[in-house]
Amino acid sequence: MAEKFEIPADFTVEKIQITMGVLYLCLEHAMAHIVKAEGALSAAAFQRELIAALKNGDIDMSLLDDARTFDFVVPLVERLAAAEVAS
Repeated sequence: MAEKFEIPADFTVEKIQITMGVLYLCLEHAMAHIVKAEGALSAAAFQRELIAALKNGDIDMSLLDDARTFDFVVPLVERLAAAEVAS
C-alpha cells in the first residue's frame, strides 16, 4: 500500500480537484493498459476485485466512515472501470 500522505495546508480546492482528476486519469490509463496487455477478461477481473476491495474497506477503511464519500467514490470507479472494460 502507498505511504499515507497529508494535503499541504496551502492546497486550494482547485488544486485538490486537479489532483483528483490526475488520479482518476491514472486509473483510466491503468485500466486501458490492462485491457490492451492482458485482455478484457483480465480487466474485468481486476474491475471486480478493485470494486470489492473498495466496498469492503480493503483499500482504505476510512472510505466506509462516511456514506457521502463512499457514494461518491465507488460509483465513480465503477463507471470508469466499466467504460474501460467495454471499450
